[in-house]
Amino acid sequence: MRINLIAGLLIAAPVVALSNPAAASQFIFDSAVDGNSNVGLHKQIKTSFDDKSEMLTWSSTFSKNPNNGKLADGAWLVLSEGPNPKSHVQAYTMFYMDGVNKKLTGYTYNGVNGSDSWQDQNSVFLGSWDLGVTESNDERTFNFGLDMGEINSRIDLGSDWKGTAFAETVGVWFHGVADVQASYNSDGSLSNFSYASQGWFDSDALATTKVPEPSAIAGLALAGLLGAKKLRRKSAA
Repeated sequence: MRINLIAGLLIAAPVVALSNPAAASQFIFDSAVDGNSNVGLHKQIKTSFDDKSEMLTWSSTFSKNPNNGKLADGAWLVLSEGPNPKSHVQAYTMFYMDGVNKKLTGYTYNGVNGSDSWQDQNSVFLGSWDLGVTESNDERTFNFGLDMGEINSRIDLGSDWKGTAFAETVGVWFHGVADVQASYNSDGSLSNFSYASQGWFDSDALATTKVPEPSAIAGLALAGLLGAKKLRRKSAA
C-alpha cells in the first residue's frame, strides 16, 4: 500500500505543475475601521489585489454621521504595498471618486498631504472609469474594479513608480468628502474637484488575508483525484 501511495503522488504531481505553474494569490483587507467620521462613519473598507492578473478591487461604505448629518458623496484614495502613501512622490496611483457623477479618475500621486495631485503639473492623468455607487438607509458605498497591469508597468513615470499593488500588507490613504463638485475635460481628466468638508482613514502596514486562486485549488483537487484513482486501480489488481 505504501508503494501504491507514492506512485499515486508521483502521477499527480505533474498535474499540479501543468495546471498551476506559478501559483497566484489574491490579497484581501476587509474590516470596519476607526477613521475620522466628519463626513460619515466608516462601516467597511474592503480592498483586494490579485498578484497574477493585477486586478484591484475597492469597496467602502459610509453611514451618515448622526451628529452633523453629513454623508460622503466623494473621496480620494491612494494605496501602497505597506507604507502610508503620504510623502511618496510619483510612486502610487491617486484615485478621485465622484459619487455624484459616478466617475473615477486616476492620476500619479504627488506625495502632498492634500487633494491637488490632479492640478500638479508633474502629475500624469492615468485614466477615467465608471464608479459604482449604492445608497440605502443613510449609507453610501463606493466600489470599483480595475485591471492595473498596464498602469503598473509603465516605465515612463520614473524609477519609483509602483502604481497600485499590495500583498501581505497594504497602506491606505483614504479621504471621504461631502458636497463634492467635480467637472471633466473631453478626455475624462478633471477640470475641477472641490468639496465642502472631509474625513479620513490613514494607515500603514494593514495585514491582509491571502487567498489562493481557484485554479490553484482546482489543480490540487485534480491531483488528489488522480492519485486516488491510481490507488484504487492498484488495489484492485
